[in-house]
Amino acid sequence: MIRIGALITSKEMLKSYNDFNTSASSLLLHMAPSYGVELCLFTPADVNFDRNTIHGLFIEYGKPVRRDVPIPFIVDNKTNASRTDERMVKLFKTLSERTCFTRNTVYFAKFGQYKRITTFLKNTGFDEMAIPTLMIAKEIDFVQLFDKLGNDIILKPENSSRGRGVFCIKRQGQSFSVIEDDDRAKIMSSSQLKSYVEELTSSVEYIAQKRVHSYTSSKLPFDIRILIQRRNKDSHAYVMYPRIGGGKILSNLATGGRTMPIDTFLEENFGKTASDVKAALDNIAVTFPKYYQIFLKHPFFDLGLDIGIDKVNNSFKLWLFEVNYGPQFAFTNNLANLHMEIARATLECYKYLYSELDKPPVKR
Repeated sequence: MIRIGALITSKEMLKSYNDFNTSASSLLLHMAPSYGVELCLFTPADVNFDRNTIHGLFIEYGKPVRRDVPIPFIVDNKTNASRTDERMVKLFKTLSERTCFTRNTVYFAKFGQYKRITTFLKNTGFDEMAIPTLMIAKEIDFVQLFDKLGNDIILKPENSSRGRGVFCIKRQGQSFSVIEDDDRAKIMSSSQLKSYVEELTSSVEYIAQKRVHSYTSSKLPFDIRILIQRRNKDSHAYVMYPRIGGGKILSNLATGGRTMPIDTFLEENFGKTASDVKAALDNIAVTFPKYYQIFLKHPFFDLGLDIGIDKVNNSFKLWLFEVNYGPQFAFTNNLANLHMEIARATLECYKYLYSELDKPPVKR
């Protein structure tokens, strides 16, 4: 039996007995012994560097148990260090010296990530999936911005996640329509828009992208999340599911969206072309990890690809929105099969990583 630690936030820690029956973390804990893994959850507050231990949460005989154990040789660091919290940065740095993290802690801001993705797509024949993107300069030339990206654009904060701060702008003659996810459109003049955006970008950097109209038949925004997980040196597992938003822009599940089985979703929204869309998505899921690994210094544990699908007449076009490192996932309870597939691939990857360790990490 090998021991793996999973580092999570205090908000993610299971607190009630019901949590141990319904959550994805609970499923992972219960399945782990069948794969020869003793899994424990812990938060940054549970780490004791003086004793070189963690106060881990285990499942024993179906019940949650807390006990102190040495810092595991491998720690799943899906929860990453806050780049603005010096205490957390120091904790992660020290912990990384005493264990092996499953994920490289490198962080790519959105524009840097976009440039890497664009380079990758051009070198693998998928360059048409790259979304035209520009960095927002301090002095904004909206004429140039719209001329390059089109009359309908979307703005995203450079360093954000889960759809925070995203809004879109549509040029309508001499006026502009500004839409935030749950608000009504605001009509602005050119000077009003300039002031509005300059105020937003005074302290936060933004990128601008061509707006991809990836919408369901009911006019709800969606994308397809392809979750790719390593199984061994040359093999990856993947699952895919739609993320359907309830607002005007965002499809992120963390903002109140929903999901459903991928085949049902494609049949409902793409009809006769559903099988072609699925084949194209499968091709990306199989092809992407083999080539993208070339651009990384370390083997990746998992990736989340967010794919938009634009309906074009009787056909379709795929766009690559983002590549997420350490992707989060949240499903409704009736999609337990997705939890099972993800948990299975995760545990297989834990065993693979453990088998690759020649010796325990230094400074233990």
